[in-house]
Amino acid sequence: MPTKKSTDYHVEIPEGLTPVEMTGIVERAAESVGLYISHVGSYSRKKYPNSIHWHFKRDPKERGLLDATFWDIKSLFWLMIRHSEPRWVKQMVPKLLAALKREVAALEA
Repeated sequence: MPTKKSTDYHVEIPEGLTPVEMTGIVERAAESVGLYISHVGSYSRKKYPNSIHWHFKRDPKERGLLDATFWDIKSLFWLMIRHSEPRWVKQMVPKLLAALKREVAALEA
């Protein structure tokens, strides 16, 4: 069996969250930890149709990025970090996860 090249971090989100609501959560969380969104698209259109996929960076000239995907059909949201990413990406994961969880909790309050 091949070694997995990335780690997924799932974030619990309420069922029925819309793409517009999730986009707001993602934008506020990224900004709160000093990241910007460098790309918005979709992730594996065949496997996750209508998903939204983001790339986060700290600096445009810096190597590395974090990925996040939201799939409203199954109310799934996760970060994916490739093992080959630079140290700053791995150090940012817990910060972004905490910010995302705060934003989701605020939405539910």
